[in-house]
Order: sequence, then C-alpha cells, then structure tokens
Amino acid sequence: MIVSWLAGLRQAVSSKLTIGIGGLLALAITSGQSLLEALEPPVLPALAAGTPLDAGRWRIALHEARLTTQSRPDGPPAPDGAQFLALDLDVGNRSSETDNTFARILIVDPPVEGLQPNPTFWLMRDKAMLSALQPGLPERVQVIWRLAPGAKPPERLRLVVNGETFKPRDNLLAAPGWFNRKPIAAATLPVARVEVKP
Repeated sequence: MIVSWLAGLRQAVSSKLTIGIGGLLALAITSGQSLLEALEPPVLPALAAGTPLDAGRWRIALHEARLTTQSRPDGPPAPDGAQFLALDLDVGNRSSETDNTFARILIVDPPVEGLQPNPTFWLMRDKAMLSALQPGLPERVQVIWRLAPGAKPPERLRLVVNGETFKPRDNLLAAPGWFNRKPIAAATLPVARVEVKP
C-alpha cells in the first residue's frame, strides 16, 4: 500500500514538474519572440529597376512608376480628373499551377497617403484585367493604384517584394505548397509625370 502511494506521489510530482517546465519554456519562447519583434527589422537588399528577382513562387522585375490620368493601360483619361499611379513589371509564375495570389508580391512601404490599398492588375499583351497567371508564362503587367482626390502624388515609390518558400510537405497536412511569405527585397523607383491628352 505504501509502495503504491509512493508511486502515485512520484507520478504526481513528475507530472507537475513536466507541466511547470513546459510552462516556463513556453514563457521563454514567447518572451524571445516579443524581443525579436521589438528589434529593428533587417535591412532588405536593394532591387534595381529592370533586375529580375526570384521570389519563390514568382520571378519579378520592376520597371518604372509613373503618374497618369488613365485608370487602365489603353483607357482615356478619367473624366473626373482623377490621378493614378501606374507601375510596369514583368512577372512569371514559377509554380506548376495557375495562381491568382500575385497581389501579395508587392507592398507599398511606407504607405502613400491617399493611395488606394488594392490596385488593379492589367496584362499589357491584350490590355485585359489580370485574374490569374499561368505557370511558365512570363507576362508584362501594369499595376494601377487610384489616388484619392487632392492627394499629393509621391515623387518616389518604395516597394517591398515578398518571397515564398516551396515545401514538398507542410507541417500540417504533409502536402506540397508555397509558405513563409516574407519581405526579401525593396526597390525605390522615381515616379515620372506623364501628360495624357484626351
């Protein structure tokens, strides 16, 4: 009887120690992550205009940014005098499937006051709105953001490029996919002023 009581006591003490150590370990990991997030973010490599960059799922090259009054590549000037920020880029889908997550590639950072958060993507080959990119078929694309009325257009546009990593088996479902999206480079482009005649 005493032996079974001692075994139960040993098991209870062992469980409490395991739970206590696990809790301390979780606290240490959380504290470490908070400290890392509080540190200055790393300096991203500079990406020059026209230079191709492999960003995991995507291969991208930024070309030029300009201010325009056209809401689409082949459209007339907006009738209400609205202004738009246009960016030309080459992008290729390096995955094996058609994909529509290209809008996650670029982030305007720092944000431009008055710039709409969700731009429109246009295929330059046929001036159609881009809905998905086919694998292995590089495309010239124009990205167009609308500026709010009265917003001051930027003289320079800084863009952060996100990259992803391919994993043949993810940790949750053991399925292949692109994961760990994070900033991998930054480009600063001058914003040209383009006169568009009606």
